[in-house]
Amino acid sequence: MKASLIAPNSPRWTEVLGRCRHDFYHLPGYVQVSAREDGGDACALLVEEDGRELLLPLVMRPLSDGLADATSPYGYPGPITSADADETWIERALSVGERYLAEQDTVTLFVRLHPLLNPSPPEGVGTVIQHGDTVTLDLTLSEEEQWRGIRRNHRQQIRQAREAGYQVFVDDGYRHYEDFQRLYLDTMRRLEASDYYLFDGEYFEGLRDALEERLHLACATISGEVAAAALFVETDCIVQMHLTGHAERFAKDQPMKLVFDHVRAWSNEHGATALHLGGGRGGAEDSLLHFKAGFSKIRQPFYTLRSVVHPDRYLRHMATVPDADPDDLSGPFPAYHRPEAG
Repeated sequence: MKASLIAPNSPRWTEVLGRCRHDFYHLPGYVQVSAREDGGDACALLVEEDGRELLLPLVMRPLSDGLADATSPYGYPGPITSADADETWIERALSVGERYLAEQDTVTLFVRLHPLLNPSPPEGVGTVIQHGDTVTLDLTLSEEEQWRGIRRNHRQQIRQAREAGYQVFVDDGYRHYEDFQRLYLDTMRRLEASDYYLFDGEYFEGLRDALEERLHLACATISGEVAAAALFVETDCIVQMHLTGHAERFAKDQPMKLVFDHVRAWSNEHGATALHLGGGRGGAEDSLLHFKAGFSKIRQPFYTLRSVVHPDRYLRHMATVPDADPDDLSGPFPAYHRPEAG
């Protein structure tokens, strides 16, 4: 079994994607966009044996002493594997990957697992933390079954928004892309989100360049004004809701519900089999999850995997964080990346 780190421009990366079911989080261009936000370098861990493959996108975040932490890009970029790779092989491949990362001066490994592609977290590899649920629409169901699966008040408010004159459409010409960015940032500030989520214009342009025809913008307008909008991405028959935003003064009309339902209809028309809405803020069981759960009763848990691949160096860095317990991996990981840790 052989492990290596490959760069985004490596042809091997795209070759593996061509053989393994994946999501947009696994695309090299997307990992580069996320690496810029995380202040690191984009790469992927590739483990191979007898035709079987495991690919795990990573951002290598440098530490002051020349070492690095390996972390997942934003989203759900868990490992993807060959179709014939069973759970035992995957766990063995991840263990080999951990040892290889330690040899490459990596201190920790943090992985966000994919709720659809990694439904069963690996055993015997690092520490797995279960967060809140995520919500998925099964698009293999009939239109009637999908509509019935939407909560009654959601259906009513979708009808009311249409009757009130809201127009909803997919804006593939990106005429309202700047409007969306403004709505998104306004929404994040109202929610008092951390600065990490206040993406700048370079991030949004980077998304367009990296995702190309996979990226779409859905808008709900009233009297020509954008009231709610969402960025969504289609890859390998999976549609992901990525970022959303709405104008506060239209919130009583619930135009975002109209946007979500339109993305559902678009996904059906384009042959997708699953529409993944994600979960609550930070994986919590909160009002955002309740909103999303109104579109489907299907839930998948969201897991993260945390591993200390170089214990001695990890303890050295943890010593810089007052009152931190190096054995507790359940909080922000690694703890020395917290803002208060400098």
